[in-house]
Amino acid sequence: MKLPSPVPYEQVRQISLVLGKEPIEIVSKPGLSDWNRLSPSTELLAKYSKFTPTDSVLLFGCQQASLPVYLAQNLSIDKLWVTDHEVIAFDMTRRTLSVNKLSTVQLLTDIALPQSLYQKFDAVLMQNPKGRLLARRWLLQAHLALVDGGSLFIAGANQAGIQSVIKDAGELFGVVSILGYRKGNRVAQLIKKLEGPPPPDWIYTPGIAPGTWVEFSITLSKHTFPIRSLPGVFSFDHLDEGTKMLLCATNILPGARVLDVGCGYGILGLYAAVEGAGLVHSIDNNLLAVASCRETIALNKIKNAEVFAGDLLDPIGGNKYDLILSNPPFHTGHLVDYQIAQAMINQSFQALNPQGRIIIVANRFIRYDHLIKMIFGNVSTLIESGKFHVLSGLKSS
Repeated sequence: MKLPSPVPYEQVRQISLVLGKEPIEIVSKPGLSDWNRLSPSTELLAKYSKFTPTDSVLLFGCQQASLPVYLAQNLSIDKLWVTDHEVIAFDMTRRTLSVNKLSTVQLLTDIALPQSLYQKFDAVLMQNPKGRLLARRWLLQAHLALVDGGSLFIAGANQAGIQSVIKDAGELFGVVSILGYRKGNRVAQLIKKLEGPPPPDWIYTPGIAPGTWVEFSITLSKHTFPIRSLPGVFSFDHLDEGTKMLLCATNILPGARVLDVGCGYGILGLYAAVEGAGLVHSIDNNLLAVASCRETIALNKIKNAEVFAGDLLDPIGGNKYDLILSNPPFHTGHLVDYQIAQAMINQSFQALNPQGRIIIVANRFIRYDHLIKMIFGNVSTLIESGKFHVLSGLKSS
């Protein structure tokens, strides 16, 4: 088992970096990919992106805000917009911009590009996100955002699928120019042309086309739930096996106060609500998941549920619960992050009423049982298969 790093998950740090030969102070914390260092894709975008100080620039993927600071320092006031799909990234970006005394950067927290920003930008920079379908969603928004003749600069790692995403970008924009390489990463430029290629079929895909959702249904016991979700949400188009196992092992007591941490499109909270929970709260760091969960709750006409955007249990304040559920996709990059899991389990212990219980599902090789026992003083396996185990801890007092 990989032990948590010496830096506690909740600890926010100020870090000095150099990007494009310019010193930058960032404010960051564990939970972000490359939270305390510059990624090669960030360095490539800083080196190869071309724009004038008076250009309007949109950045997809702010990460720990080193690139937003670099761009803002090289652009005129009010010329930079930044968007991401993670609450932590926005929070660290706000703090980093404040430390660098940059108050005119616009943060776009909507999950979709408003029509008022169509054809507004001379350049769009994109750090390749996790998942090709989410990248396609961003590519389409980038195309809509650019003026004719504007440039898209996109960078990412080969092992994270950047070559496939650049291919998709080429289908949408036309000619691709590879500008540079660094440590298994590459950066490309594409130009939006008035007479571009015929649009690829994937731009009409539900969840990628503006204003659309991925729609499906889930039947559990006697309940059938219509679901609306988006690419970029965990298991966005089906009920995954682990969550189904967790639901089979969970008994919802009448009137229970239930919290779902890392809610995705919201099936755990939905099930708890219709099974008799008195109150259901759901939280996710992913803004696409929060939007999906809210949409799905409204679609199912659930009245006793509320959805929060935030880092682990930060948004709940002093609320207490009888049951906390989670199918935690706690990864940083491609690695299991026990540090995040430890913070979530510890925060859950603090948020539970006496005799309250946490229930988590995970792959068998992920040893959350050790963390639960360390924090709760006990752990039990409710159900297991060759692939998953459902673990529980009881707060005895």
